[in-house]
Amino acid sequence: MRPIDEESLLALEGSRLADTFTVWAYKGGKLVLPEPLEVLNWTSSDEAGETVKIGHKMTLTVADPEGKLGAWKLDDPLGVAGTQLWLVYRVGGAGAVNFARLKVVGNEPDEMTESREVDEYGYDKPDSPLGPHKIIKYATKAVVRLEAVDITLDVGDDRFEAPESPGPGATIISEFRRLTEDHFPVVVDPGVVDRPVARTLVFDREKLEACQDLASRISARYRMGGDGECHIYPRNSDPVWTVEPNRSLVSVKRKQSITGLYNRWVVTGKDSGDGTPVKAAASIESGPLMYDGDHKRRPYFYNSEMIENYGQALAYAIELREQFLASLAVELTIQTVPWPQGQSGDRILIGCPVKEGHVAYFPAEVTRIGRRGSPTPSETTITASVSYADVVAALGRTEWAQHITGVMPELTWDRMPGNWGTLPPITWNNLP
Repeated sequence: MRPIDEESLLALEGSRLADTFTVWAYKGGKLVLPEPLEVLNWTSSDEAGETVKIGHKMTLTVADPEGKLGAWKLDDPLGVAGTQLWLVYRVGGAGAVNFARLKVVGNEPDEMTESREVDEYGYDKPDSPLGPHKIIKYATKAVVRLEAVDITLDVGDDRFEAPESPGPGATIISEFRRLTEDHFPVVVDPGVVDRPVARTLVFDREKLEACQDLASRISARYRMGGDGECHIYPRNSDPVWTVEPNRSLVSVKRKQSITGLYNRWVVTGKDSGDGTPVKAAASIESGPLMYDGDHKRRPYFYNSEMIENYGQALAYAIELREQFLASLAVELTIQTVPWPQGQSGDRILIGCPVKEGHVAYFPAEVTRIGRRGSPTPSETTITASVSYADVVAALGRTEWAQHITGVMPELTWDRMPGNWGTLPPITWNNLP
């Protein structure tokens, strides 16, 4: 999460003046325009995940009343050869959040040229159809559409020219820093535990993929901060925000799909001795996805020459099943008040009204944040992944709370804390 002051944090959930974006353009650490850009509208997409390499992308439409910002040359002020944007989100009536430093990767002007006949005394062109002392003057008005992405792009394009290996004493973090030191500083967030890197590791061609792989080896990911620094952050951490109904939550949506909901994993290979086929399977044996239950039979097949006996086949079938069960999740799409400090990869608590008439709190990982403005920022759209096990647990607590409300009128769901680990040890046996 981006740093934010307490005053701005409180203002974001209350009534305030309109929020604004201030966008400066600079290159080589120096401003290329004396004033901030006049932004007319913008959209922003911030994503996180195991395969996401460049997380933050943005499009902006800026005013160009003098027709000078649409790039012709690559080194023009808003050209794509090195210009960066520094974006500051200003919370109305409060402080500001350093939102991002992005690299301009596209410049597309939409120009309108006007012409008019004016007097130019002293100028006289023989046989001119305009008459003596007349010329045509041209004026260009435009808007420019800019595309910008976070500066991990520079690492992605700076590929290895030859294979490389870590040096003596190298660790995961030191190698990450070495591979990115020419592009940005690296900050290691709390909860990330470094360890030595294997000397046999070889980096080949794709530098950004190498950085992603390094981070994954210590259960971490990377993302860019608001000041142009790269953060290595843990994949599992405490929630940084609670989205509450009637406060920060505007709406919540969810959907289900049967696609990919397997309930049996069949693994095949060949016996290492006589080459005869080997096969083993592991099934879901209970619950709504039970094999041969209401969900019927939905097998997944895997074949590998590396499977050389029944024991290996069975072990891998079980591993595939457990991986599937661990990854089973419900995707929620929520709209919230503006959340400029939030980033993809953050963990949050989503307070969701449920049919029992209470609020269930779901711990979730933010996988995507969509923002837009014209130019004032509007609502934030967040896509978040909630573990299916957490969904079942939260809904179970809701049903439990609904049941005991009639027994203990003073204990209602609305007064229960979001952190269920802090609930008093109430059991059925000691209820009145």
